[in-house]
Amino acid sequence: MNITKIRDSILILAFLGIWLLMPPMLDVFNQRTSLFGMPLIVVYVFGVWLVLIGLTAVLATRISDRAPEPGGRDDDLALGPDIDAIDRSPGA
Repeated sequence: MNITKIRDSILILAFLGIWLLMPPMLDVFNQRTSLFGMPLIVVYVFGVWLVLIGLTAVLATRISDRAPEPGGRDDDLALGPDIDAIDRSPGA
């Protein structure tokens, strides 16, 4: 999986987490039923939280595997312009 797909997955995961924990979604699980002796909404919130943490850990592991080696440069991970390539001569 290349770095762009991993970054896109992280963004999608963040928006999915926000959507799953918004009040309209919470209202679906805010019922008088219980699961394992706990209200359904508590099981849902902690279940979503646990899944988000697990998926974040998987994506963090994948992105750290692609990290550049110390002293080296990986253009796939570059976040900005190549500072060394900028012409700093006067009048440029």
